[in-house]
Amino acid sequence: MKRHRFRAVTAAAVTLAAVAMFGSAGQVVAEPLTAAAAADFYLPPHPLPAGNSGDLIRSEPFRPLGASPLAALVPAASATRIMYLSSDTVGAPVAVTGTILEPTAAWPGSGPRPLVSYTYGTIGAGDNCAPSKLIADGITTDGAGTPMPNLYILDVVSLLARGITVVVTDYEGLGTPGAHTYLQPVPEAHAVLDATRAAIRFGAATPRAPVGIWGYSQGGSAAGGAAQLAHSYAPELNLAGTVVGAPPANVASTLSNVDGKALTDVIGFFLNGLLASHPEFTEAVTTMLNSDGIDFLHRTATECDVNALFHAYQPTSSLTVRGRPIIDELQAHPAIRAVLDSFNLGTPAPADPVLLARNVNDDVTPAADTYDLENAWRGAGADVTVAHLDTPPLLPQLGAAGHGVGLLLDNPTAVQWLIDRFNH
Repeated sequence: MKRHRFRAVTAAAVTLAAVAMFGSAGQVVAEPLTAAAAADFYLPPHPLPAGNSGDLIRSEPFRPLGASPLAALVPAASATRIMYLSSDTVGAPVAVTGTILEPTAAWPGSGPRPLVSYTYGTIGAGDNCAPSKLIADGITTDGAGTPMPNLYILDVVSLLARGITVVVTDYEGLGTPGAHTYLQPVPEAHAVLDATRAAIRFGAATPRAPVGIWGYSQGGSAAGGAAQLAHSYAPELNLAGTVVGAPPANVASTLSNVDGKALTDVIGFFLNGLLASHPEFTEAVTTMLNSDGIDFLHRTATECDVNALFHAYQPTSSLTVRGRPIIDELQAHPAIRAVLDSFNLGTPAPADPVLLARNVNDDVTPAADTYDLENAWRGAGADVTVAHLDTPPLLPQLGAAGHGVGLLLDNPTAVQWLIDRFNH
């Protein structure tokens, strides 16, 4: 067995063991959507209805975490799966799905009950990976039948327990047809802000309720993008603050950093999204790739992150015609490089307070890039608070543990910071 395959299987085994720690990997679900019903809900009407971004297309109630014994730990009075109008990279209307969770707990703070738009981190590129499906089933399976953990539900539960309503977007192309625009802050920001609008129009929050945005990893990219665009795209929202956790602030830097490590396949997630939003690059990208690279592109288009671990530790230099890493090949193409640069966070600066969370030993999103982001935002006058972790390197041979630990350790700080903003 090749070394990278051995390490990939080891990493996957560690991950699946972690799944067991959070409950069973059981696939028996209460009140499941039948295959036909699921297809019906996630398939947008054609043509899309006329309306404004954030308008609801459809909704249906469901039970969070299904039949899992952990379902009782989700303090939600109601849970609703939604489809709403948003806009893509060029402003064209697109349907996006998501979830609204209303708490059983009373809001103990001042003013109306707050609403947090929570943005999931990387969970894959396939429709089975959609956050709304994970929230409904607790632990579902990707297209290959591999159980998927749902660690982000811990943040959601923390908010619900404090009387805060939560809305979670699936992002463009997760659940719904089309490719997922992975690590593209503009369509991600639109999906986040329009999910917030949809929750308000649904009646889950009042129009003047204080709004928070919180995300980690890919979710940090989406949250950061939403913070940057909120006042131009959704000025009616009463945005109190945004938590931007471990964001891929420089997309090329992050993707180069994961190349040949546990999360190599996220480069495929990104490539598929890039070609969906910029089809003019299809010929240039496909001619960069050898036959294994084309297979990589096709496989990752429908893959979820846990299954991606079984293909970890393969450097993308083995997937290109010239034997260079995929990101190096993309950056050598001037037009593609310009688009890559446009995916970086930094401008415009957020108009509302931001908590920027980083771990100096993050092995996925380089800490140096978050320092650059902090300086860019502060230099433009933004109100930025930094939550700084300095954990020792964790299992560096895996290439993801130092990133994952931040998700857990940032939680108390993020929740309290948001509550302080809501009570300000």
